[in-house]
Amino acid sequence: MGSIEKYSEDEFKKLSKHLPDLIFQFTRRPDGSYFVPVASKGIVNIFGCTPEDVKESFDAIAKVIHPEDQGRIFAEIEDSAKDLTDFNSEARVCISGKPVQWILTRSTPEKLPDGSITWYGFSTNITSQKNAIVAYSNLLKKQDAILKAIPDLIFEVGLNKIIYDFHSQPNDLLAAPPEVFIGKKFDEIIPKSVTDVLIRAMDEADTEGYSVGHQYDLALPHGVFWFELTVAPIIETIDSDKRYIVLSKNITDRKQKEDKLQQLNHALEQSTASIVITDLDGNLEYVNQQFLNITGYSRDEVIGANPKILNSGYTKKEDYKEMWDTIKSGGTWKGEFLNKKKNGKLFWEEVTISPVRNEEGEIINFLAIKTDITKQKDCRKIQKNYLEPKSSSSRAFNRYFGYSQIS
Repeated sequence: MGSIEKYSEDEFKKLSKHLPDLIFQFTRRPDGSYFVPVASKGIVNIFGCTPEDVKESFDAIAKVIHPEDQGRIFAEIEDSAKDLTDFNSEARVCISGKPVQWILTRSTPEKLPDGSITWYGFSTNITSQKNAIVAYSNLLKKQDAILKAIPDLIFEVGLNKIIYDFHSQPNDLLAAPPEVFIGKKFDEIIPKSVTDVLIRAMDEADTEGYSVGHQYDLALPHGVFWFELTVAPIIETIDSDKRYIVLSKNITDRKQKEDKLQQLNHALEQSTASIVITDLDGNLEYVNQQFLNITGYSRDEVIGANPKILNSGYTKKEDYKEMWDTIKSGGTWKGEFLNKKKNGKLFWEEVTISPVRNEEGEIINFLAIKTDITKQKDCRKIQKNYLEPKSSSSRAFNRYFGYSQIS
């Protein structure tokens, strides 16, 4: 090797010394064998061998190419040699003690006078890029699965009211081709009443970080439907326009159920009978207004309390046992109680108690419907039998516990 060639090799080593990638000259002999006459120090990082390992043979590189990629790589080398076209390929490399690496190689072939083909090019580690692409692909798949699992209509809208993107299920009430929404302003597509609700939700999202619960109704060919909005601002946007993700959920069924529950609640609150719901231990979970009117207690005083607060002391233990045995076994109990109000006055109630079951048929509550029948009773007889005991100790007992009169 002459002095000029020696100088060029020295310069090559100096220039490539700190490069983590491989710069090479790769040659195919006329007999079809391969070797790498020139390789930079980066070959250690790329293929796990030294320049000296491949000066006469390609075996040190060939043995670390992933078995599933070897056949393809050699075929691409031969195609490049045959047509003298650029070699551009990716392959996995398995270096002992390291995870599998992805290597990109690009080179340009040249035919030599002796019939050999030589390539000048580079190899670089693209594992991080490959992993990022896989991670991004997996993220897109996950997002696609999430979108498919969300039954709501999803919009991406800007502060300028332009719709940038949307997603809907095929059977969604508002499902439509993209051109119906994308690129248009939402106030040009939806009614003003709905626009006003959406703008309020966007304003709240700006203030609170998100918005949930704004509702609107929409007249569609199948009837009037109710929707609920969830809005969140997008932290980073492509341009200066602020954007939001908007979910529109069909809550028509829920709204109808709420309306029915509201009607039922109005009926219960306006009933002339006292209505009580207890847990399985008899603790009060609900009482209507008539119960409060009759007993004189406030709602805060009775919720969570036991109906024993109404106990006048005149109902027999056997009667209570019969009642509990009946309703706990799933039956309905009917009877009368002489109860006591908060002010100590006594009153008669006609009571019907039934179990409340869930969808599995399990008893979860008890429902009592009670009617004040004091006026139908012979108050004088009650007073004589119960409230005018002969002994002074009994009279003192009644005065102490407020059993001195019936109202």
